[in-house]
Amino acid sequence: MRPSPPEAQNYNLTVMKKISLFVLCTTTLCWADAQILKAAHTEVITVNSTTSMTGYTRNITKVVLPEKTSAYVYRVTILPKGGRVADGSLLKVLSGLAGSSGLGAGISLMDYAIKSNDGNSVDAFIFNNPYDADYFYKKQDANWTACKAMPNRGNCCFYSGECLGREIYFGFKNNNIRQGLDVQLEVVAITDSSLVGTSRYSLTILNGTTGLVKYQVSSDMVNWQNFELRTGYQNTLDLSQNMAYCRIFTDNLKYVQYKVVPGERYKIVWNMQQLKLDLQRY
Repeated sequence: MRPSPPEAQNYNLTVMKKISLFVLCTTTLCWADAQILKAAHTEVITVNSTTSMTGYTRNITKVVLPEKTSAYVYRVTILPKGGRVADGSLLKVLSGLAGSSGLGAGISLMDYAIKSNDGNSVDAFIFNNPYDADYFYKKQDANWTACKAMPNRGNCCFYSGECLGREIYFGFKNNNIRQGLDVQLEVVAITDSSLVGTSRYSLTILNGTTGLVKYQVSSDMVNWQNFELRTGYQNTLDLSQNMAYCRIFTDNLKYVQYKVVPGERYKIVWNMQQLKLDLQRY
């Protein structure tokens, strides 16, 4: 049975940007703009060595992001089993960006990674649906696709606007033949108070064909959003409703249309019998 990850700690420290002045309260650091940082997840999980007779060389954990999340920062720290991290929480560390331009795409956060000289590393992955995460955990490697893959990763700290959804999954694989490792994962969500607060659903679509595909997604069959997807790539959309419609175009005139269920994952394939692109749940 898969080990059940503990729930994220039940606290919300919030941080808001300000150009020149900030006020520090017990749980809030306030700036003027709409960017708010919230501690979303802190956990230490174990990934055993490849020669271990007990335990598992892979592990996954679910991270629930707050509503209005526009991006997040994650910090991965790799330790020998039973090791401890003495550094402060990621949220407190990021509060050091007060008075700067804040957090955004392209910013380097490697200085915020916890320093270590032991040379340990793991393969790290981010999944945007539970199906891929579960297949990864079960070592059914032909059946999963990661939203983001980071092979042979040591201690790190990154900003990400990818793999968004109310629920995302981090997976870790230990390739060390000698010792098991503990992985500490910290995730801080970057929320935007200007966004409309709605329940968000995720729809994942993978291109399982050998060429570029074009498709559309709509929540009302009136307003359609256009997408393109390269071979082997997948895209995850955040939706405000728990139902949607998808059109897959073989050419400019021929398409198939299906009602799809957010939370499921779908693959665009070539239908050999009907000689057209098609959509299937997998």
